[in-house]
Amino acid sequence: MTFTFRGGKLPAQPARPQLKLSAVLGERLAAPPAAVDWQDDRIVWPMYANDEVGDCTCAGVGHLVNQLTYYGTGVEVEPAEASVLGMYAAVTGYDPAKPESDTGAYCQDVLAYWRKTGLEGHKITAYASLDVSNLTEIKQAIALFGTVYVGLNFPDSAMDQFDNDQSWDVVRGARVEGGHCVIVGAYGNGKLGLVTWGAETTMTEAFWKKYVDEAWVVLDADGLTKAAAYFTGAPSFYALGEQFAALAGEKNPIPAPQPVPSPPPAPTPAPDHQLAEAASLARQLANLMQPWASNNPTGA
Repeated sequence: MTFTFRGGKLPAQPARPQLKLSAVLGERLAAPPAAVDWQDDRIVWPMYANDEVGDCTCAGVGHLVNQLTYYGTGVEVEPAEASVLGMYAAVTGYDPAKPESDTGAYCQDVLAYWRKTGLEGHKITAYASLDVSNLTEIKQAIALFGTVYVGLNFPDSAMDQFDNDQSWDVVRGARVEGGHCVIVGAYGNGKLGLVTWGAETTMTEAFWKKYVDEAWVVLDADGLTKAAAYFTGAPSFYALGEQFAALAGEKNPIPAPQPVPSPPPAPTPAPDHQLAEAASLARQLANLMQPWASNNPTGA
């Protein structure tokens, strides 16, 4: 597969208000597994027109829907290419009749649109940014939620590597061609697995450290259910929603944790004479029931 790279991700905006997943992850989460792979070979990854249009930010959403529905319901949902392009047009003003309008999008704007409007009925509950310099946090997020939504500065060497089925790695003298958006849903042996342009490939951790400038985790209903089991308690996950609500000026999208009911008090042991009386009554009842049971073998 060979085509011309179309930069479609605008620069990261770290100064914008963002919900940070690290506020909830903290040190309460166990170290991530040595390797994780949430990119089953049976998942179909459409191109979503990203070989012709700089809609990588919205193609990434399409790929997230592919993956989230596959693992969440067992049936992969594939949004139509027209729907992905419609999202890109709604976020950026892109008009196919005006090539100059193909200017790319900010990842955060795309995520905000996905949460509020959705893609073919699929919406996310919330989204949070990750510390791209902390690969442990990135791996924890992948292990928990299945994937991360990633923005990077794309070097020309990576296109050559992609065309030759090679892992993206740092090449001295490479020139950045523009911004690109991918999803990353696997890691292990010093590499991270990613999806872009309708295919899977990998990048080295060195490539991540040099070129990735933003990463996000998205929370949908399936992700909330899956992730809650990893936290020390539901209140901490609810706290993430509280932070999101404060930033968005909206109601907390994550249901409040329900208190665990206290077990009923243990019955007080009866005095010995009461136990003896109860046993005597039970024997009398059994004697009275015996003739009835003999005449009614079916219990009718």
